[in-house]
Amino acid sequence: MRILTVASVLVLAAVSSGAHAQGRTAPDPKVRAGSAYTSEESASLANAAREKAEALERARDRRMRSLTRGICTGC
Repeated sequence: MRILTVASVLVLAAVSSGAHAQGRTAPDPKVRAGSAYTSEESASLANAAREKAEALERARDRRMRSLTRGICTGC
């Protein structure tokens, strides 16, 4: 009885996964495989990433300073 149940579950799992499989389509000739950036685009992307990272680091530093500050504010 258990073997029959396990076998039927395995068959149903295999059939359902096969039903959702899709065939491979031909690649669109208009779409390029990779995109190359010009030097100006690359520089602007690098500057944007650097500025974002610096802003995140400043925000993290502010949070850490506020967390590690003691309760004593001085006499």
